[in-house]
Amino acid sequence: MSYERMKTKHHIEDQDWEVLAKSIYDKKPAAETDQVPAAMESFSPAEKKQIQEMARQVDLFFEQKKYPSEQAWNKVNRRISEQKSTRKSTIRNLIHHPIFRMAAAILFAAMLLVSGYEVYYRSSGKQMLEIATTNQILKTFALPDGTLVSLNNDTKISYPAVFTGNIREVSIEGEAFFQVKPNKEKPFIIHAGNAQIKVLGTSFNVNAYPAAKSVEVIVETGKVQVLNKISGTNELILTPGEKGTLVYSGNSLLKSTNQDPNFQAWKTRNLIFKATSLSEVIRNLEKVYKVNIRLADPRLNELLLTAQFNDYPLDFILKVIETTFDIEASVVDGQYILKARS
Repeated sequence: MSYERMKTKHHIEDQDWEVLAKSIYDKKPAAETDQVPAAMESFSPAEKKQIQEMARQVDLFFEQKKYPSEQAWNKVNRRISEQKSTRKSTIRNLIHHPIFRMAAAILFAAMLLVSGYEVYYRSSGKQMLEIATTNQILKTFALPDGTLVSLNNDTKISYPAVFTGNIREVSIEGEAFFQVKPNKEKPFIIHAGNAQIKVLGTSFNVNAYPAAKSVEVIVETGKVQVLNKISGTNELILTPGEKGTLVYSGNSLLKSTNQDPNFQAWKTRNLIFKATSLSEVIRNLEKVYKVNIRLADPRLNELLLTAQFNDYPLDFILKVIETTFDIEASVVDGQYILKARS
């Protein structure tokens, strides 16, 4: 039946054309085949026969072109098995290669390190940050709560990205000056070697270099508690002008009046000397300016210096010492040497 002939059947509804088309292209259940005669009532016997022949040819075509799914699946399985066998052989060769073994060992060690880091910080429930100095001074930076901290050289501080809970807790190795922001609801706690320092809001200096075998705390303002973590019971309360010292050798915690006017000089570079022996002057200069100074004659230690230097360069201070005591300073192999003039 031609397309033009079918177009003249205007009285056939759209749903009838749909049923007719499905009867040709779909395999219908027996219940649906009864709908076909109703859709073909307006066709002549010859046209009905032609449509049935078209349906038969369509069925035959699809049957011939039917994809052999079972055979294809078996073929895919064979290819997968062949690829697996090839991969196993390749992996076996790689595993026995010495370079692969070395790389695997390095990777395994790295995974252990990363997993250890993750376990530590996830178990603590805090994201920890760390700042470390080497041969330079970090004068001032702010912690998350607004507390200001200055770090001397070779100093490390660890602190959380956000202070949570009922305390503010940090750890240091080296020397630092703290200006703690007051918060009565959240005490500020510093772990420094075997000492624990607890404050509410104050300013103080902590010296806790591991090589020193002691921890020193000097209070500028406010009140500070220093606790011996080893004993757990030995503690001091320090007020402005006082110094607390935890001595590792005797596991003793001592309180005294601070006699060092230059305990902050590493940060401020303001030095005060009042009839101070030259040996003590040199000790302070070495600490503040990170240099080595040696006296060529031990008798020079007995010289006493009275002077005040407010953030002056080292060369200027040495020139004042030369003029005051009639001595000369020279540099040999990066070391300053002071000796009497000849």
